[in-house]
Amino acid sequence: MTGVSPLLVAVTGFGDAALLLPLAAAILIWLVLGRARRAAAWWGGSVVACVSVTAASKIFFWGCPPLTGVHSPSGHTSLSTLVYGAMALMIAIEYGGWRRHIAAAGGIGLILAIGMSRLLLDTHTLPEVILGWIIGGASLALFGPGYRRDRPRDARLSPLLFGAALLVSMLHGRELRAEVLLHRIADYFGISCR
Repeated sequence: MTGVSPLLVAVTGFGDAALLLPLAAAILIWLVLGRARRAAAWWGGSVVACVSVTAASKIFFWGCPPLTGVHSPSGHTSLSTLVYGAMALMIAIEYGGWRRHIAAAGGIGLILAIGMSRLLLDTHTLPEVILGWIIGGASLALFGPGYRRDRPRDARLSPLLFGAALLVSMLHGRELRAEVLLHRIADYFGISCR
C-alpha cells in the first residue's frame, strides 16, 4: 500500500477484531472473576448483539444495499465503539473524579479516530461508519445499565487495564479478515435485491 499513511494504518489497527475480540474476552473474564455475573451476562449479550448485527448487515447489505454507498457497515467502528466505550465507562465509574472526564474523552477520541481512519483509508463510506457507530452505541447501551447495577464490588480494575495493555502490545496490527468471508456468504446464498 504505497501512499498510505502509517499513522492511519496504526489507528485503524486498534479497531480490528483480531484485537477487539480478545479484549472483549478479557472484560468478560474480569467480570466473572469479580463475581458480577449479571454484568458479565449483559456484556456477553452486548458483544454477541454487536457482532451479530454487524455481520448480518454486512451479509445482507452486500447484495441488497439499503442506501447508495452502504454496502458494509464498519465492523471496526461498531466493535471499537462497544469495547473502548465499555472500558471508558468502567474506568469512569470505578475511578470517578477527574479520571472520569479523561476516560470519557479518551474513549470518545479513540472511537472517533478509528471511524475517521476507516474513511480516510477509503475502506468505508461515511454512512457505513455512522452505521457502525450506531450498532456499537446501541450495544454499549445494552451493557451500561447492567454494569452500573451489578458491577464488581471488590475487584480492582488495574488487572483488567494491565491485561488490556498486554493484549494491545501483542495483537495490535494483526488482522482478522472477516469481511471477505461475509461477502462470500452473501454471494453463496445469492442475496440480491435485483
